[in-house]
Amino acid sequence: MEANTKEEGEEGQSLQCWPPTVGLLPWLVFINGSSEENQTFYDISESHCHVKSIPELQGKLVATCSYGWLVVGGYLISDDCFLLNPISTKKIQLPSLTPDFFYDNYVLSSPPVNPECVVMFLDFDIGTLDVTFCKPGDVEWTRQDFKLHDEDDSDCVRSVGVHKGDICILTWYEYLYFVKFDKSCSITLVDLKVDDNTCPTMRKLHSRFPTYLVETCGELLRLHCYILHRQVVDIWVYKLDFDEKVWTRIKELKDQAIFIGSSSGQVLACSTKESRIHGNKIYLTLTEERSLYVYDLDLCV
Repeated sequence: MEANTKEEGEEGQSLQCWPPTVGLLPWLVFINGSSEENQTFYDISESHCHVKSIPELQGKLVATCSYGWLVVGGYLISDDCFLLNPISTKKIQLPSLTPDFFYDNYVLSSPPVNPECVVMFLDFDIGTLDVTFCKPGDVEWTRQDFKLHDEDDSDCVRSVGVHKGDICILTWYEYLYFVKFDKSCSITLVDLKVDDNTCPTMRKLHSRFPTYLVETCGELLRLHCYILHRQVVDIWVYKLDFDEKVWTRIKELKDQAIFIGSSSGQVLACSTKESRIHGNKIYLTLTEERSLYVYDLDLCV
């Protein structure tokens, strides 16, 4: 364990409970301890762990993390909800949520310094989608319900991501929606009308795999992870051609690396330049595991 040398926080709190200064790559974080009071921050570039105990996370649930910010909720014991930056220690209070509030997915559209930043919780069922959202500084949440457009009302949300600040939603029937806000903060789901016939032989097979949406270098990618008996067998990567409205399979990420957490809401890409790891790799963890898997696209051409 490596101690932080900073002395005191803004409110006199010792910063030894906080992780060290952020590096070039994202941290892999595990919650541990008999009462889940500690957090292990793994630095993939240095292959080093920092065990910390952040008071703001005691008894809380981290819904998702993006842009260096955690979306934290009370999880059955309180109605507290806030954004927390574990590096700068800054906290942004959000409107309260009932302790029994339920959701299937969650997303932070951009860093909270962006005036268009939106925190969104998504609850979906067959044929329906309920979203609860707010902007930092709002005093209450806004809720809106949608009916997914398909012939037999059997479609369902498959994956949620962000592209250039816009929240995007992929369904099992291959509809790709972009979430658009009007001046009254009402939501419209805009169907991009993507042609899925670009990979018809794989569509049925892909339906069994975890699917992720992630932005990298301005492109929107979708990843299908073939996991069998808790082993990562293969990963297919597709890029969306916005002009032709088709998904095209790609086999290289160049200097980019993609990081997938155990939750589908936690996936991001970043450059490996000036870091100690190489690009063209996908790093992922599996639910209820503390192993880090590395999928090398160079070896899977």
